[in-house]
Amino acid sequence: MGNLLGNGKFEVEVDGVKIIVTEHTVQDQQIYRLIFDDKRPPLVITRASTWQGNMWTSVPQGRQQEAETLGQIITRYLDRR
Repeated sequence: MGNLLGNGKFEVEVDGVKIIVTEHTVQDQQIYRLIFDDKRPPLVITRASTWQGNMWTSVPQGRQQEAETLGQIITRYLDRR
């Protein structure tokens, strides 16, 4: 079983929806769990390296558009820290 350590917690707002983001490390991989205040199911995203470059993806797959959009917002937040 992988090591799961909480690394940080912050909040962002997108289109009037507050999102609590928690950062975790699982087997040396950074993942982000997003909890929405509009009752939408939580979303887990991570950065993935592909032939086309780095991208955000949902875990499990299936909410790719949300992962890409919210991943960019998280990137901007982390760059300002």
